[in-house]
Amino acid sequence: MKKISIYITLCLLPILAESQQLSQFSFFTFNYINYNPAVTGYTPCMELKLGYRRQWMGIRGAPNTAFANVHGKFGQKKFNFHGLGAAVETDEAGAFSFTSFHLNYAYHMRLGKKYMLSSGLGIGFFQFRMDYGKMSLEDQISEPMLTSSVSNFVFPNFNFGLWLYKADRYYGFSIRQLTSPKIKGLPGTQIRRHITLSAGRAIRMSKELYFKPAVLLNYVGKSKPSLEAQALMAYKEMFAVGIGARTGNGLCVLMKLDAIRYVSIAYAYDLTASKMRNGGASSHEITIGLRACAAQDKYHEPCAAYQ
Repeated sequence: MKKISIYITLCLLPILAESQQLSQFSFFTFNYINYNPAVTGYTPCMELKLGYRRQWMGIRGAPNTAFANVHGKFGQKKFNFHGLGAAVETDEAGAFSFTSFHLNYAYHMRLGKKYMLSSGLGIGFFQFRMDYGKMSLEDQISEPMLTSSVSNFVFPNFNFGLWLYKADRYYGFSIRQLTSPKIKGLPGTQIRRHITLSAGRAIRMSKELYFKPAVLLNYVGKSKPSLEAQALMAYKEMFAVGIGARTGNGLCVLMKLDAIRYVSIAYAYDLTASKMRNGGASSHEITIGLRACAAQDKYHEPCAAYQ
């Protein structure tokens, strides 16, 4: 197990030199605001989400992520309105960790054929940390390679996104780490832009049953694109179950429950197919959504594929 922990740290070193891969989420259709600021204000009233993801359970130094975001809409004139929100996220993987905070703004406007288009901007900061003490090779009897010390690097961060949607479908485009900043104090290290494309549908199978396929494509500079897909069956917008997949990683089982009014609970269990499966690793992700209302106003254009 210690060898696996060392393997994770060594694998992260070249990633640090080329790019900082931001967090990914298995249940991405319930966590779009973490990818795209244009989603901000979409819900008919204020919404709060709290989430936690623990990856490769049982392996020391494996990634874990916690996040919280809140957003709502204001200034509505018929179908057009503004969205405002805030998001905070913290991620830790071995000796490396980061914390980010953003204020998001989006403007939603009505197009023809019941389509809505929103554009969003996220402005905040990104704090990157390195704990040199965690890079010690514990299998060796000799002294640790590095002393226990922590370096902090803070820099501004900007995200941009577009979101085109209607009642039964959506299309998204976003760029995170828009300015692709360099980390002062770490020569040759640059935070690469993260480009995300997304699309999804809500297909009515019967009066109470929906089939919801969705795809997400992530690209980070100097790396291979990552393609994710989901397929959910939703009953009365109260319960959903399905599967998901990510290239090079494996499958996941997805469940979402809305039985409690104003409260949604989403859970994902990953079945790892990469080399990390040799450690018996699995991943868990849970997100709790709290909404201030249940009913939608007459001017609100729902997007069943996103809910």
